[in-house]
Amino acid sequence: MILIFQSPLPTKAGRSHVGPDLIDRVCNETKEDYALCQDVLRRDHEVVKAKNFTELAAAILKLGVKNAVEGQKFLKRLAKEKHVPEIEECATDDYDGVIRELRNSLGEMKDDLDAANYEARIAGDGADYCSKALVDAKIDNPKIFALNREISMIGFMAFNAMEKIGHE
Repeated sequence: MILIFQSPLPTKAGRSHVGPDLIDRVCNETKEDYALCQDVLRRDHEVVKAKNFTELAAAILKLGVKNAVEGQKFLKRLAKEKHVPEIEECATDDYDGVIRELRNSLGEMKDDLDAANYEARIAGDGADYCSKALVDAKIDNPKIFALNREISMIGFMAFNAMEKIGHE
């Protein structure tokens, strides 16, 4: 009985019985990747506990930085093993850009929301460049493509959340 009374109440970002929740509202903008959006965002505790779009955008950006850094480590290991120039480019320049843009966006949210929004929107470009280079080189690695898809989408989801700040 004590545990029930001490458990936290669900927040707006979690599933709600009254209208669409924050995550749903952001994921509705990614219709072709709605299920992936839901899966990626609902796996992260900080994202789920966000109470408004400002908190949600910041949590998505932090998630993006974390995932991009982990993804870059994976790409660097793969580049070291395979010695493929396109994978090396993904692991360095492309993902350096992704991480930089996500961090810039997070840092600018307090002072310049328009700049932060722009940085979030272009953050996924490095992941997109990586995928395009692999396709052009006829390299088929599903793990890299899945990583790039998720990272690209995270930037877009942060952008969508920021677009809704002040309209809560």
